[in-house]
Amino acid sequence: MSVRRERRAIVVISLLLAVAFLLVMPAFPWLAQFTPPSGGGAPAADHWDFSAFPVVWNLNPQKGSNITGGRAVADVMQASFNTWQAAPNAALPVTRGSDVGDTSAGFSASGNNTNLICFVCQGDFTRDAETLAVTITTIENASGGSDGHGGRSRFAGQIIDADILFNPAHQFSTGAGGTGQDLQTVATHEVGHFFGLDHSAVVRAIMFPFAPPSETALSYDDVAGISQLYPKASADVALGTISGTVRFAGGGGVFGAHVFAESATGNQPIGGNIRKSPIGTMSLPDGSYQIRGVPPDSYIVVAEPLDSPVGNGDIQGYARAFGQGSVQTNFTTRWH
Repeated sequence: MSVRRERRAIVVISLLLAVAFLLVMPAFPWLAQFTPPSGGGAPAADHWDFSAFPVVWNLNPQKGSNITGGRAVADVMQASFNTWQAAPNAALPVTRGSDVGDTSAGFSASGNNTNLICFVCQGDFTRDAETLAVTITTIENASGGSDGHGGRSRFAGQIIDADILFNPAHQFSTGAGGTGQDLQTVATHEVGHFFGLDHSAVVRAIMFPFAPPSETALSYDDVAGISQLYPKASADVALGTISGTVRFAGGGGVFGAHVFAESATGNQPIGGNIRKSPIGTMSLPDGSYQIRGVPPDSYIVVAEPLDSPVGNGDIQGYARAFGQGSVQTNFTTRWH
């Protein structure tokens, strides 16, 4: 048994570049983070086990001069967690530590069983100067190890610790009177990583790896992801599954094709404050796929390569989890 630390980041993107991505961006799907079990077997989707121990996030309320605006950072973070906890079909019993639970502790690279939210911690922001924030999760790759809370880990892929660090070198705005990147936009994205979601390439989905100026509402793609990891006992909205196989002309399966269902109507089957978007998945090594979390509607199903502008490196660990060096991109887009 061992644990691993995974790092997920969101980066800033200039207005000019944002327009370019809006014009050419294909609609790739949400994706969970995956862990290969140490004893072998199929990779497991990373997620918390809320029955194992209470999952509480703890705020270091200190902030630098790079954060301005009329709202408190605590209010921004609570609103970001609330957004995910209000997602249809998802059950996310996570709470904030009380004021007593707030901490002045810094970030520990080895993990300290405190789910830290920090604005002044010195994390690893050296890989990309444009990184706005990172989420580092500690994940078990087998059952039976210490979960850091007096119990034992229950499965490979169990998250036991998550820390969100904001880059002190960037300007953030909490609201009226503030300047810089909208803090709640970035925080909502990072909370998605906190819960185990990897990046999506659906334009302006919360889990898209480039931050728009402001976006705090979940998309259908985000809802599909979070509701599959943490389904409610009784669903708010009836959802279905689309399945099939992506194959090369010669008959072999395509690994890592992005397969998504795009609505062919103007219907809003989920409703509420959820933005309509494609919903999808990635094909497995044999080319098979299942698009879960699909609400009742008429769809066009598209399979396309992960070749640009979001690439293999933006979904860290997916190919590695299946023992592959990268996903396959040597095919052209098909739909039916």
